[in-house]
Amino acid sequence: MVFDDKGRECDDSLADEAMAWFLTMKDPGATEADRRRFEAWLQGSEERAAAFAEAQALWEDVGVPAGLMAERERQRKTPRRLAKAPAWAAAACLLLMVSLAAGLWRDPGIVDRWLADLATPPGRSQAVTLDDGSRLFLDADSAVDVEMTAERRQLTLRRGRLWVDVVSEPERAFSVVAGEATTQVLGTRFAVERHAGEVRVTVEEGRVAVSPTGDRSTEAQRTTLEADQALAIHHGAMGAPRDVDASVRLAWTRGQLIFDRAPLGEVAEQLERMAYGRVLVTGEGSAAHRLSGSFPADDPGALLDALEASLGIDVRRLPGTVWLSASADE
Repeated sequence: MVFDDKGRECDDSLADEAMAWFLTMKDPGATEADRRRFEAWLQGSEERAAAFAEAQALWEDVGVPAGLMAERERQRKTPRRLAKAPAWAAAACLLLMVSLAAGLWRDPGIVDRWLADLATPPGRSQAVTLDDGSRLFLDADSAVDVEMTAERRQLTLRRGRLWVDVVSEPERAFSVVAGEATTQVLGTRFAVERHAGEVRVTVEEGRVAVSPTGDRSTEAQRTTLEADQALAIHHGAMGAPRDVDASVRLAWTRGQLIFDRAPLGEVAEQLERMAYGRVLVTGEGSAAHRLSGSFPADDPGALLDALEASLGIDVRRLPGTVWLSASADE
């Protein structure tokens, strides 16, 4: 959630829209028409003005305090006669912190991937075989911790999505923890996806038991999924099982993406896995645009071309960012 400088809560989509305008105005290639559209967007809305101010402050909020702290510490440890000598050091530190802030915004998964036992960067998937013979497939921009002991086998999905083909060992339970959901394996092939506050579980073969994570979880909250079933857990609230075509939903494990009237938000989520950078969706008509089709999982350009050609989406490629804008009259 985003808050403005007065502590007021800002809508996440508005914050993304403001950041897109901020990046556009910083781009040396911004045209006069871009500036007119920006002024029209900004005028007459306190919420938009506050969101844009928050986007501008992002660079300073993260970079400047850290830079100043580093400079104060440097001066404290430097003899007074030399304190002014390396004046460029503060500027270099500030530039580094601003660059780090920008990097984290453009690639929010970098920390999870760095801390994880297994990780894949955007645009690259990976197949892994565990010590027990179980097979994993990590989609792009995914991060997983692995715990294998004599008593249990547990994977913790930090981000992204993971497909698992589990080797049965009755004496050692196998589970996948993702956010506020724990999936207990009952002999199966299945996938777990984690994005923002939602976890999705899809079973390809066999069965799994899904329950909320934590000590408060009870047997009554446990839901069993069979083959070709899926459910979603949104901020800890479990949805009902749904019948699905697992071969379609899990096409990403075979290098394909299949969309069936997918909303732009879902397409944007996938695009962020396919390449480094953020994908922002704006426009009053974004909810009405839905994409269907099959695309290679390693070709974000093909997906962007389809959005432009099939749906009339205005696609703008900025440094580290793709902006999808949908008009209401399409």
